[in-house]
Amino acid sequence: MHIPSEMLQGGICPVTAGIATAGVAASAWLLYKGKAKVPAAGKFAMVSAAVFGLQMLNCTIWDGVSGHFIGGVFAAALLGVPAAVVSMSIVLLLQTLLFADGGILMLGANILNMAILGAGLGGVLRYFLLKKNFAEPAANAAAAFVAVELAAFALCAELALSGKGDIAVFSTLIGIHTWLALFEAGATAGALALIGEESKQNAQARPYLWLGTAIVGALALAPFASAFPDAFEWTMAKFSMLPEAQNFASAPFADYAIRGLSSEIASTVASAAIGLAATAALAYSFARGISRQRG
Repeated sequence: MHIPSEMLQGGICPVTAGIATAGVAASAWLLYKGKAKVPAAGKFAMVSAAVFGLQMLNCTIWDGVSGHFIGGVFAAALLGVPAAVVSMSIVLLLQTLLFADGGILMLGANILNMAILGAGLGGVLRYFLLKKNFAEPAANAAAAFVAVELAAFALCAELALSGKGDIAVFSTLIGIHTWLALFEAGATAGALALIGEESKQNAQARPYLWLGTAIVGALALAPFASAFPDAFEWTMAKFSMLPEAQNFASAPFADYAIRGLSSEIASTVASAAIGLAATAALAYSFARGISRQRG
């Protein structure tokens, strides 16, 4: 769902950048002022790295199309909504700057769609459903499903405001992302059920164990991720709308590859390890800094 360079045009880019900046700033302010709980720095780092790692693992939906876990509601359930918005924004920022995953001028729209709507509104919906006495797995699944649909509808609106697309494009985008939303719902509910099944003896250790397993597993599976375009890119290509512009020319590890390494597997694993480490380090620094400022 990462929007590539030059996909959106006109005033939509500064508008989405402004909304995204305001949303992330508001989330950081809530954490700084103690209006929301600040997660432990280690947990914040591990959840952020796990989301980064799981997003790398594109899986084939059907021949020619792939999709990946987004993780907004997953992060919101483990970190709280404001922290999840910041966590997702860190992931998206590093994906763009280090790996050219999404256009640099599209970063605002990507953060709006996947962090503000995905983790933010998705996390709020999860909280609302839990308050209405929904079973936790059902609340997790429903919120994750809606989060992906919200992002998909926002994507269609952004394209329309850019003067691109028609009813055929939008119906294809919504249709294919509905399948991805179902996958997101099941994966989110399953992952949170696994992490949440804590005994009294290992209540603190179990989340870290499973998050660590997810990070290591993502690193090991990175070379085997599907090479097919994701649902958004596939749709844009189907309607001859995919721009040819390079996402971010200065990204040092574009396409998750390291120049000079002859082995494709080694290149993918090394770049994935750098991404995981960078995400964890930046997330840890943020959470640690907020905690210190609050005294």
